[in-house]
Amino acid sequence: MNRYAWNLRWETPVKIPGAFYTGTGPRGPVALPGKYTVKMTVGNQNQMQPLEIVIDPRVKTIDPADVEKQFALQMQVRDANAELHRAVNQIRELRVALKALHPRFESDSKLKPLLEQADALDKKMNPVEEELIQVNMKGSEANLAFPDMLNELFDSFTSSLEAGDGAPTQQQYEVFKMLRGRLDQQLAAWKQISSSDVPAFNELIKKSDVPALYLAPAGNE
Repeated sequence: MNRYAWNLRWETPVKIPGAFYTGTGPRGPVALPGKYTVKMTVGNQNQMQPLEIVIDPRVKTIDPADVEKQFALQMQVRDANAELHRAVNQIRELRVALKALHPRFESDSKLKPLLEQADALDKKMNPVEEELIQVNMKGSEANLAFPDMLNELFDSFTSSLEAGDGAPTQQQYEVFKMLRGRLDQQLAAWKQISSSDVPAFNELIKKSDVPALYLAPAGNE
């Protein structure tokens, strides 16, 4: 027999490998009360079982409409986290590939322009990554020495949304609008780099006759 315990949460956003959080880190919101279906597939066979999530019957003051508003904002935060995390992962993957060029080709003077362009591209991505996530967050005391960036701010904001069962406050809507705006600004900067600078660097790699290190446009994932 196998047992799977559902924590009643929607799917967790994509993670950033090695990212540190003071708590559990980003998670999907708790599912709304309602009727659901559990489906198990083994080979060509499917089995389904209905289940229902209900609000704690001891609580009489919760308005279902308010809980739906809370869930809607939590889903927006989860989706924003997913976009942020994908961008950080893409940036870091590309930066690793760029840094790997140096030990392989720094002894070849003909490839010096290529390495200089690699360094320039890496430098251009650096401020975007630093706005998306606190790159110095390595342990529990780092948040005392370094300011929270968007990744940490969204995590703290999520905790405030989960503090109770009720509609978000006007201040919470305003905070999300501010965070979402800052995120969109950085995502736009990353999109510009991945759609313009990265293809230009790819062309330089091809002209330098280094096909094995061709970098696919990072913004397509």
